[in-house]
Amino acid sequence: MEKSSLTFNTAYIDLAPYQVAIPQNVDWNKAFQSLSGEVVYRYELERGLFKLYAAFDASRFDLNQESINSVAKTRVDLKNNNLYVNASYKGSFGSNWQLTTGLSYGLGNNKIGLDNQLIDNTEHASHLKLKLRKSISDRLKLSFGADYFTTKFDEKYSFITNKTGYNSNIAAAFTEADIFFSKKLAMKVGVRAVNNDLLDETSISPRTSIAYKVSKSSQFSFAYGEFEQAPRQDYLKFNSDFSNERASHYILNYQYNDGKRTFRTEVYFKDYQDLVKYDTQIAQFDSNYNNNGFGFAKGLDVFWRDNQSVKNLEYWVSYSYIDTKRDYKNYETEVTPSFVAKNNFSIVTKYWIDDWKSSVGLSYSFNSGRPYDDPNEMDFMNGKTKNYNNVSMSWAYLLSQQKILFISISNILGTENVFGYEYANSPDSNGVFQRKAIIPTADRFFFVGFFWTISDNKKDNQLNNL
Repeated sequence: MEKSSLTFNTAYIDLAPYQVAIPQNVDWNKAFQSLSGEVVYRYELERGLFKLYAAFDASRFDLNQESINSVAKTRVDLKNNNLYVNASYKGSFGSNWQLTTGLSYGLGNNKIGLDNQLIDNTEHASHLKLKLRKSISDRLKLSFGADYFTTKFDEKYSFITNKTGYNSNIAAAFTEADIFFSKKLAMKVGVRAVNNDLLDETSISPRTSIAYKVSKSSQFSFAYGEFEQAPRQDYLKFNSDFSNERASHYILNYQYNDGKRTFRTEVYFKDYQDLVKYDTQIAQFDSNYNNNGFGFAKGLDVFWRDNQSVKNLEYWVSYSYIDTKRDYKNYETEVTPSFVAKNNFSIVTKYWIDDWKSSVGLSYSFNSGRPYDDPNEMDFMNGKTKNYNNVSMSWAYLLSQQKILFISISNILGTENVFGYEYANSPDSNGVFQRKAIIPTADRFFFVGFFWTISDNKKDNQLNNL
């Protein structure tokens, strides 16, 4: 339309036919299904843009879950529904003033059946934001504003009479300045103040970054910031006697981009304080909670992308190294958490073959082993899984300029990857805790898709996104 536009999409997924064709290591009663959609309305005003956005999704699955601690399987029946709406405005007024404001609302509901028991939780969340920006001069730009978050969470267990939950209101104010010392040197400095009424706590967090442009295509930057967040929903629904969890970030970054090649590298250090700890096997009603947890993370990230050096070939390589330890949750001491792999490497390639009107892709992913706790050993979290390896292939065939047939296969070598182990709660007659490997539901994943782009520009397609 002349001053407005309306876009929408919807998607329905049912994996039942796929799981018949490709057997899964899961005892399904009802395979995963989902229905989702989005709608966006935009209206162009004289000095700004108004946007209204809405999205929903609903998903279902029902399966019988095996456990080493139970002879019988546990039936898990999940129904999840989400709704999200926001309205926003961005425009200018007066002399070099910019206004950004918006209001959003989210509704999430989960119904989780565990055999004959039911867990039903609902979260209502809203967010109001206002930001003003003023260009004082070519060398100085000021921004300031405020946020307000409100959350209401309720959870009902069929085997417990009382509900659990909480009401949270968070008010925040912030200000920041962009300072341009020269064409090569710039700095951003700011501060954020937050009050959380549920935790009865007010905090102030300074943040700053500085960037130096080495050349037309490259720059160095350094950032420091203090960040905090309320403990997770899993803890707040049982107990609100917490303080915020905190982190200090120090990040040094270098980036090069000439339009055809991109190189980024980053080193960082993060210090964690006031993390939540508890003294039971999992977070629950009778846990004793505190904020005595702590930890750190330091590491290196490297990324290289090139689509110029070899004709018709585009590839990108990434590597990350992380050294981290935490003493939080129910940990006995400061150790590397089970979700962390110290070394992560991947390479992705796409080669265009003119005669075939095709883009052929090959990728490889590697993660070093992740820690796990073996109760048969004296030391806590001293086990480590074997390395993860995955070689995948894809083929995109251009049926016409805007129609593409796409096929992909993951883990074509059939590598037997292990993500961790589930141990028995009690030892057997020989005093040994038996275990069961946590593995993928299938060795490989197959995907076949047809992509049809409809647009005014008859050359548009999805080839670069596949």
